[in-house]
Amino acid sequence: MTFVLHQHPFTPFDREPSADLSQFRAMPMMDEMLPIEMTDEFRHRLGVKPLDLTNWLPHDAESEPTIAMKRELLDTRRDEVVALHPGGEAAAEEAARLVAEYRGVKLESRGIDALVEASLLVADDLTVLAPVGDKLLFIAGVVCSPSRWKLASKMGMDMLSTHQPVSKYAEHIGAAVDTTLRRLTADKAIWRSNWTLEDHCALFQPESPAQPLVDDPSLLWIRMERETLRRLPETGGILFTIRGFQQPLPDYVSRGAQHAQTLRSLIARLPDDLARYKSVYAYRDSVLEWLEPYCAA
Repeated sequence: MTFVLHQHPFTPFDREPSADLSQFRAMPMMDEMLPIEMTDEFRHRLGVKPLDLTNWLPHDAESEPTIAMKRELLDTRRDEVVALHPGGEAAAEEAARLVAEYRGVKLESRGIDALVEASLLVADDLTVLAPVGDKLLFIAGVVCSPSRWKLASKMGMDMLSTHQPVSKYAEHIGAAVDTTLRRLTADKAIWRSNWTLEDHCALFQPESPAQPLVDDPSLLWIRMERETLRRLPETGGILFTIRGFQQPLPDYVSRGAQHAQTLRSLIARLPDDLARYKSVYAYRDSVLEWLEPYCAA
């Protein structure tokens, strides 16, 4: 598919925005989500934290535009944003009820349709894992903000398998992820965040471009994802939510020299294969040079 460059995160990667964008400004990301530097060398870190359930799926200035984007995608491209693995109906419905209860709404649908209905109550994407034999497998999802991956390709896979393209993931944190999922209880949820750079602002990006899309680092966007995990007590599954945020790189580094320096350090020490996975490799040298003045500000 062809990437259409624009400046509106809520418009798909292959469409022109239909609205006037002259007044649009991406919302700054929450401080607690921002990447931090732990050591002098690269290492994946699980980085999970206890989740305050009163702030599980927060509503903010970008919630309604995100939900409107979801509704349009569900109406026009449902097969790209909804997936169900055989036998996943019960866990999908239980996950949907959990979201609906949080929002104070009673669902009218059942099974995967309930998960679709619940997905329009929050800005977050909803994916569901359920026990199959001795593994937890992804069995359902409504994902409207994929970061260059396809939902259908993840169905029937466990957490480790879905992250197979991520260099050193299994080596660094594979065992820790499995242990964390096994220990997760219904009354103690967790959350984490991650980051990447992208040369297109769309939240809906199931495709990767065949070549770099821009030639100026100031046109890049930083993407942050806030992920939460909650146990489903009836089916024994897990609801894994993902909320994507996109912000122009110049806006992000204007937060201060410390944030610019942290990002520069993280980019500099990414192994080449992971830099490619994070869409950074083609831009690394130019971004490192571009960031220098912001680090000294």
